[in-house]
Amino acid sequence: MLHPPASNSPSPWPMLIALIASIPAFYDSLMPTPVTWAIGMYVLSGLVVLGSAWHERRHARRAVAHQRVTRSWGMTPRQERLDWVLGIALLLTATLPESHDSPPALAWRIVLALFMLYRLVRISLPLLHQAGLARLLLMASAVLVLCGIGFYWLDPAIHSVPAGLWLAFSTAATVGYGDTVPSSTASRIFSVFVVLLGYGVLSLVTASIAAMFVGTQERQVEREILRDMHNQLRAVRQEIAELRVALEEARRASPPGPPTE
Repeated sequence: MLHPPASNSPSPWPMLIALIASIPAFYDSLMPTPVTWAIGMYVLSGLVVLGSAWHERRHARRAVAHQRVTRSWGMTPRQERLDWVLGIALLLTATLPESHDSPPALAWRIVLALFMLYRLVRISLPLLHQAGLARLLLMASAVLVLCGIGFYWLDPAIHSVPAGLWLAFSTAATVGYGDTVPSSTASRIFSVFVVLLGYGVLSLVTASIAAMFVGTQERQVEREILRDMHNQLRAVRQEIAELRVALEEARRASPPGPPTE
């Protein structure tokens, strides 16, 4: 079970932001004319991930020294080792050739992206457990908007942001109308992750809505049970009061017994 961190535990936000920031660098390497900021983004993300892993290692050692075996945001030793690997891998990725020119570099970046997606999910789970329906709807809308902008940026057949938003929604919802489809390698790879995000985010939204309806029905049943218990308790109290009155009247009406010597 994942618990929120204590007040002095490392925050997950630096690593979360660093992993998300490396996503544009991954897709920029697929473009025919990549820009130079992608390399710097890989280096910066790798350094932040390594720094977060080092901070988590210090926090874990301090907790053990004070006999508090706690880790922040559900962190485990295996995930801590994965963070070290991800940080080093991000730094190494900055030295590789562009993905559109090198199939091995593309395969490396895809495998790295899958591990990054796994780590993003593990970091986000405690945050999602604390989110209500309004926050989940806001997060789902933000994800769809970002994915729509991503399709507009990556796919040359998408000529407007609304068209990208429609493609993002139909992809995330796995509807597949076929009127708009990814037409480039970068957008096809991007659509794979959009489907995975759609399964996760939209499933959370639908599950939260279903839980809201189920919770409403459960509260109604609980209210009916409590109302019935109160009625039964009121009836028992009334019967006890009537019995007390009857006993008092019987005691008054009974003749006094013979005096005892």
